[in-house]
Amino acid sequence: MKKSEQQRQNIIDVGRRLFAQQGYAGTSTRQIKEQAGIAEGLLYYYFPKGKRQLLDAIVHEGVDQRMRVANALLDDWDNTHIEEHMMALFDGITQVVQDEVGYQSLLITVRERQLLSDEQSAWLIQAFDGVQTRLTTALQNLETNRRPADLATLAQTLMSLSVKALFEELLLRNHRYLSAATRDQVAQQVHLVLQVL
Repeated sequence: MKKSEQQRQNIIDVGRRLFAQQGYAGTSTRQIKEQAGIAEGLLYYYFPKGKRQLLDAIVHEGVDQRMRVANALLDDWDNTHIEEHMMALFDGITQVVQDEVGYQSLLITVRERQLLSDEQSAWLIQAFDGVQTRLTTALQNLETNRRPADLATLAQTLMSLSVKALFEELLLRNHRYLSAATRDQVAQQVHLVLQVL
């Protein structure tokens, strides 16, 4: 990694940590510069729009990481063991959001959602829709008599189950890790939903 890329990543890492701890409004550009150990103008060199652009970069990086994991797992789907594939997808996303960087990114994405630029918001929606579309395609590749619209609804339901479990445990209950009981509950729900196939 080039020095300029390292400096930019250092600013992102410091910003992510501070935004997660103190919130966007509670973090000053001065704190970011001091903790990143950078010169006065370097923050604006990498992020000309300042803190707002840094927030977008942090959210983009975190969501991109989760989407890469999801897409890689969806690449491995075949026409057998659909429940196992779905739970592997859930486990993969869970693992990403439970590590320090992933957890901070998730907190910031949810907590500061209203501050994202229109472009970043559109990208965020498109990223999640892309995973849901890939899940729908994976379900359509199964030998089933279900209509494509039904399979799209099924994919949406499966995604909703996963997101609900993650948000309840990690954000609403403020647990740092997903419990085995929650994972078992999601597995049972996935099993029931997939009975329609």
